[in-house]
Amino acid sequence: MKAIQQYDFGGPEVLTVTEIPEPAPRAGRVRVRVTATSVNPADLAARAGWLRQVLPDLAPPFILGADLAGTVIDGDGPFAPGTRVAGLAPWFVNQEGTYAEVVSIDPALLAEIPAGVDDVTAGSVPITAETAWQSLDLGGLEAGQTVLVTGASGAIGGWAVQHAAGRGAKVVAVASDGDEKYVEGLGADIVLGRARDAGELAAAVRKSVPGGVDLVVDPAGIGGDLIHAVRDGGVFVVIAVVPAPEPERGVDVRRVSAQSDGALLARILADVADGKKRTRIGLTLPLTEAAEAHRRSENRSVRGKIVLTV
Repeated sequence: MKAIQQYDFGGPEVLTVTEIPEPAPRAGRVRVRVTATSVNPADLAARAGWLRQVLPDLAPPFILGADLAGTVIDGDGPFAPGTRVAGLAPWFVNQEGTYAEVVSIDPALLAEIPAGVDDVTAGSVPITAETAWQSLDLGGLEAGQTVLVTGASGAIGGWAVQHAAGRGAKVVAVASDGDEKYVEGLGADIVLGRARDAGELAAAVRKSVPGGVDLVVDPAGIGGDLIHAVRDGGVFVVIAVVPAPEPERGVDVRRVSAQSDGALLARILADVADGKKRTRIGLTLPLTEAAEAHRRSENRSVRGKIVLTV
């Protein structure tokens, strides 16, 4: 089968199209023929070697990729062969990535793709939508509270806005220039443009929400003085390896790392199928153009997820 193998850390050029054997059947696993995967910031960080800050033993060769959509080939579990499924592969645990034609995965991490949701859409959802949901859980968000979401034009931020609005929270969102209407459409109550620094943004938030917000979800990694936007005793959630601010005034700073959850993904995909939530896809490319996809992602020339089709 074709896969994108990485033999060294470096730029996009280290991503190599290779032929490797398909994974063999394993007890407690299903094999899935991949139809779509997507490019995420964690993929870029792993490729460049930045993730060794949290995974010091990480070393090539490995195959990148966490998102997947595809069709079950065989294996254990509730999904019959031919079932369309999506999932979040636990790449941080085993480095068994989804930039490949066939993957082996625990069926508990999968969800059946509903009718009306195509594989490209489903393949863009898992890691960002699940990370956003789990960020709000980690922050203890409750209906009626106010949450600030940075990077609301992006994948994790966009999902955080939708999830928070769906939970009955008031959402203050930070959007890229030109994306204000898009973010409003996701359910944000107040949309702020990017400020020149974190302190200015915190001041703008305080002006809109006197006393400060209950929770900040910061996938953009602004950190620093943005903590001033949180009320005393509130919560500030950062994503994976992005910078975290120093705690102050009883503000609890917490760090989220996506945990794959097939049941949660099934709920999210059902919302997508019903038109209650949406993903943003900026570009699709063949799997064999993974290096170009990484270049486009790094230079921020695409708004929305880049999906690799297989």
